[in-house]
Amino acid sequence: MKFFLFWLFNFFLIILHCDTLFAQKTGSNFIDSLSNKFAYYRLKKQAGVLYAHFDKTVYTNNENVWFTAYLLMSATSEKDSVLSLILINDDDHRVALDEKFIMINGTSFGNIFLPDTIPSGNYSFMLYTNNVNKEKPDDVFIQQITIKNTSETSFNAYLDLIDTAKNPADGIRKVLLITDTKSPKPLSNIPLTFYAGNKLHPFATGKAKTDKAGQYLFNIPVKDLDIENNVLEVSINTGKEIKNIKLALPVYNTVPMVRFFPEGGSLSDGIKSTVGWEVKNKTGAPYKVSGVLYKDGEAIDTIATNNYGMGRFWFIPKKESRYYVKLLLANSKDSIYNLPKIQSGLPVVTMQNAIADDTLPLTIKNKIPANFYIVVHNYKKDFFSFPVKVNSFGRPIRIILTDIPKGIAEVTVLDSLQRPVAERLFFAHYKMQNALKIDIDKNEYKTRDQVHLNLTLTDPEGKPVRGLVSIACVQANRLELKKSKDIARYFYLEHELGPIPVKEKYLWDDADDKAYLEDLLLIKGWRKYNWKDLTQSTPADTARISGPLRFKGIITYFGKSLKKPETMLEFKDSVLTTIRTTEKGGFDLNYSKLLTQQDKKIFLFISGYSDNGYKIEITDPFQQINTKLALNYVPVNYNHLPADNNENTESLKNLEHVIRLKEVKIKGGNDNTLYGGIGKNLEQKNDCGDYVCKYNILNCPNHRDSPNNRAPVKGATYTYQGNPYYTYQGCEINASNVSSGYRKEFAGIYYSVEYYPADYLQYNPSAPEYISTIYWKHLYKIIPGKETAIKFYTSDIAGAFKIIVQGVCANDVISAEKTFTVSKP
Repeated sequence: MKFFLFWLFNFFLIILHCDTLFAQKTGSNFIDSLSNKFAYYRLKKQAGVLYAHFDKTVYTNNENVWFTAYLLMSATSEKDSVLSLILINDDDHRVALDEKFIMINGTSFGNIFLPDTIPSGNYSFMLYTNNVNKEKPDDVFIQQITIKNTSETSFNAYLDLIDTAKNPADGIRKVLLITDTKSPKPLSNIPLTFYAGNKLHPFATGKAKTDKAGQYLFNIPVKDLDIENNVLEVSINTGKEIKNIKLALPVYNTVPMVRFFPEGGSLSDGIKSTVGWEVKNKTGAPYKVSGVLYKDGEAIDTIATNNYGMGRFWFIPKKESRYYVKLLLANSKDSIYNLPKIQSGLPVVTMQNAIADDTLPLTIKNKIPANFYIVVHNYKKDFFSFPVKVNSFGRPIRIILTDIPKGIAEVTVLDSLQRPVAERLFFAHYKMQNALKIDIDKNEYKTRDQVHLNLTLTDPEGKPVRGLVSIACVQANRLELKKSKDIARYFYLEHELGPIPVKEKYLWDDADDKAYLEDLLLIKGWRKYNWKDLTQSTPADTARISGPLRFKGIITYFGKSLKKPETMLEFKDSVLTTIRTTEKGGFDLNYSKLLTQQDKKIFLFISGYSDNGYKIEITDPFQQINTKLALNYVPVNYNHLPADNNENTESLKNLEHVIRLKEVKIKGGNDNTLYGGIGKNLEQKNDCGDYVCKYNILNCPNHRDSPNNRAPVKGATYTYQGNPYYTYQGCEINASNVSSGYRKEFAGIYYSVEYYPADYLQYNPSAPEYISTIYWKHLYKIIPGKETAIKFYTSDIAGAFKIIVQGVCANDVISAEKTFTVSKP
């Protein structure tokens, strides 16, 4: 009986001190007002999540880049009908390429061709939709890539770090430029230019010439080097060829950046606190390091970060004491890193596990009894809002997550004046994952062997579900771990938290993945949107200052507006249409007027006049945004990597690429080709730039400049955009009609093109085919009960290949990988 009474007492004690919360709100004017603020704030931001799956991260000149873009969680997806894609040089922020693609129902796909005019180096693809607010795109996605050279050059060059000492005696870092040529004669007296530091803000630039041995010695002062300014880049010009090489110089005396993140946001006097801490350098490279925690000069604990530069420790802070950390590093033994100031009267939120499935337990403590408001939200919607009384013993709370979507959400604690005093991130429904399985018929193939691939998609209960995915099969060494982004990592983590430490895999069920995420949620709790911005949101914030971008044009006559409407002719995709201007010569180009086949120009011209005073001007609204985005872009800096990772060559090693001949330009008189084709003389393209490849595919993107191409014949049947029975309509316009001074040509918005994999049963050339992307599919539908049998061939590249599948299903994003090897017969 006594035992029963003891059990009953404790049961009621638990009930009294532990609140279990479901998806409901406590009614009050404050809570209702707060709910409205979230609605205003959500409409104010309106941004979705734009993600793009690229086939690789390492590309070569004269190679296609394949991508599929997904716009997720957008409140305005019906207005996002154009995807702008620009390629930015990470060194000088110049826009190397820019193209636009049609977007339908939140998806867009296509390819970009990298010409050999783009120097090798580090670049970034930046994608955004046509929906803007205050001249800023709502949705932006960035994918960093590396471009290598595949052209066979007459000489090689590399930079050799002569002295590897951490601190050279004379304070000078010596780097030797070495050139090598197939000819016995060295490249002597060859001009070169160089910069040292950061290309936009170098600390040294200059010109020089190689010596008699084809070498040159650089002397770089160590005092001028730091982790953000440590690149030596040299450009060598023989008069026939230009080669750019770079070397990231070692920087040893780097000062670590140490930050502390008390759980809940503050160290509160007398309450045991968990403190996350992060150690990295200026470029974001993590430090794995140990340190000692001191209280008033006395060591009280030894703490450490892991391989990702993150760690945690516990202690009870006292307001009258001083706490600091000393790192156990040779070059920072005297550096002291103070912990945040200890506060009085602030609550502390404690989560034993911030990774939750269906229920989230937490505890809130305060040194003295006080009333607070608890708000559970994700800055888009408030799920719970309720008052709570807290004391030093702590108030346990269990939050039922039934109506909270999968992903990161936040607990915010407000004081009686509705000011945020504590916050904590958590991840809801971690195990609620759909399973995407990749099956192949074997794990090792021969070159030019056929691969049989099957996909299976099931929900958390094991039931088959529908999905829409993009599929890539690429050479494994064309995927850099540091630059790769899978859709789950980006959607659930990086888009919410900003840049995160590089890891091989994320959001899996092993202990390392969970520990990594627990540290992220503790350390990355400082959100990109602040509470003040949310609480100041009003209905006026929901009004859009601008909307979808529009193309506009105007015709002038000797620089002046017209006095009456004019009729223009538009020529695109071998079809002529008319456009009527306003009285003053203005006109709008809606997106239907801008849609065209990829790599084809749109032509506007005025016919029936012989005076040269007319001029057509087109305003592309994307151009100004492209320039602003590129100038303000700060790429992730990888120059912090060790010296043995420096690039002394711009070319891919071994036989993993095709050595291409330099581009041959054929010049002839009276070339009136509209699209820059190589002319009818070689009968590879017609006046419209159309061609047919060896697989009988019209305008095949895989074989843009193949010598086996031929001009198409009107009325003949070819494969086009996946249709094997497309009848070619010909190119009927006379080029001379649009070659006057009134013609205006510009790039439009492209229809997406299909990838055509090699079919060695149909065509089996004797020449080697070094194809690194052997399969790509933009939007493949996974349908329950329907077999997803996919077949494609390996190329002549041996080694490891990786299949990467990414996409979406009804309630989640999905991704999976599979690796196999290819060997020579």
